[in-house]
Amino acid sequence: MRHFEFSRDVLAEIERDRFRHPDPLVQQRMEVLWLKAHSETHMRIAELAGLGRATVQRILDQYEAGGLESVRTFHWHVPTSELAPYQQLLEAEFRQRPPHTVAEACQRIEQLTGCGAGRRGSASFCVKRWGCVGGKWRRFPFRPSRRSPNTPPRRRPFLKTELEPRLDEARSGQRAVFFVDAAHFVLASFLGWLWCKTRLFVKAASGRQRYNVLGAFNAVSHELVRVTNTSYITAETVCQLLRKIAALDLATPITLVLDNARYQRCQLVQDLAGALNIELLFLPSYSPNLNLIERLWKFVKKAALNSRYHGSFAEFQGVIDQCLNELPTTHRPQISTLRSTAFQTFGNVSMLPA
Repeated sequence: MRHFEFSRDVLAEIERDRFRHPDPLVQQRMEVLWLKAHSETHMRIAELAGLGRATVQRILDQYEAGGLESVRTFHWHVPTSELAPYQQLLEAEFRQRPPHTVAEACQRIEQLTGCGAGRRGSASFCVKRWGCVGGKWRRFPFRPSRRSPNTPPRRRPFLKTELEPRLDEARSGQRAVFFVDAAHFVLASFLGWLWCKTRLFVKAASGRQRYNVLGAFNAVSHELVRVTNTSYITAETVCQLLRKIAALDLATPITLVLDNARYQRCQLVQDLAGALNIELLFLPSYSPNLNLIERLWKFVKKAALNSRYHGSFAEFQGVIDQCLNELPTTHRPQISTLRSTAFQTFGNVSMLPA
């Protein structure tokens, strides 16, 4: 075992860095030197410092070769990729045209750089280099396309000139606005997310029975008027809903906001709505984001159906009805965020180029 000499000044530096150096790894190395200065054996130093004997020897060799400064310096080996010089080029390319698969990314990297990096190397580069600036595996939604060039555009935006004025009247008590849509709940397994330690499975329900709910959701009082059946939603079903709304004997004009389904826009429905003095306001095509009741159907699936097994169709119906009945009581705090009439539009979203 070699003998090490430590001057008084060196011991003072070691004593200081043992506790005050900002890097804990340096503190650990100084602990090794401090124990060596007090004539401890290498085995004892390794035990007290929590290191291996080879590590203790390497630290002492570094001190002997370069002094304290060498012990404070780390020479980490950081491998570099041959794609690193092309990082900005690849980032610009992938931002403009994101790859659908790793295989496509590999092919385009090879075309742009000439580097024949393997699939694993390209995937690693995409994740570590391009991913660090915001790129990751994402599912992207669709945005409603523009109208056909042969279709004349609306003179004024629907939201600002037709829907919002009626909602303002409803908030001031001068009108009742109902958002109308149908939900078709099929007896099946509605998959969802759970906080669980291991992966769980949900039993699949047998059959394809369907429970239809045609609802009208009041934009202000948040009252739900509904008609249900187990067959189909037809124009006659919509007429039943109109009669139930008219039976509320509201003292203000009534507006129903609907989509353009045929059974809602047919002449039978429009004639009955005119006879009952109910205004039908039809949404523009591909505008589910403007229908408030769509949020309600999403909540019902999450609260009553997702990640649950229902043994019979009667039980399935009962769970949905119970959830709808408890909207103004038990579920009132949860749906408070659904009641906002601040509708999302698609005027300022990122688009995938052709």
